[in-house]
Amino acid sequence: MKFNFVGQDVEITDAIRGYIQKKFQRLERLFKGLKPDEIEVHIALKRERAEYRIEVDLFVGQRGEKLHVWDADPDLYTAIDKVIDELEKVLVKDKEKVKAERREAKKEKMLLKSAPDLPPERVERPKVEIEELVIDKPMDVEDAILELEEKGLHFLPFIDLASGELRILYKKKAGNYGVIRTGCRAS
Repeated sequence: MKFNFVGQDVEITDAIRGYIQKKFQRLERLFKGLKPDEIEVHIALKRERAEYRIEVDLFVGQRGEKLHVWDADPDLYTAIDKVIDELEKVLVKDKEKVKAERREAKKEKMLLKSAPDLPPERVERPKVEIEELVIDKPMDVEDAILELEEKGLHFLPFIDLASGELRILYKKKAGNYGVIRTGCRAS
């Protein structure tokens, strides 16, 4: 791992560097299969009021991952421990997530291999039922509204009394009514 230390109002001694690098050794198990030079760690130690703030940015080369974790505590070494623990939690969670995704992909692959002779499932489409519409008599819009309300319909096709044209009356969500002019003349 490549370490980059930055101190703001904190002097980074060899003891602090050694302590942080020692703590990072326990995380190496989470980076199996990666070369040490593919992992870059930026550590910023800051003194803010009465506590130390530790920020860690972890860059994993080939994966393209970037993790940012921080914590603060009045004691510098406790803050370091807290941020390393938090980083470990995040890394373990990510690793478990990747494992679960691989397991799911493997299950799907096994299911596809085990059932090649089965025909593909047919999707049941809803059947279309054709109903005949009998429009008894021409009516005006007011009569069509009354009939729509009486029968409890969502829409009502009717022949307009004035124009002889087929129109469709429907009830809008707001409670108003709409009329669609079809342009078709009744014969």
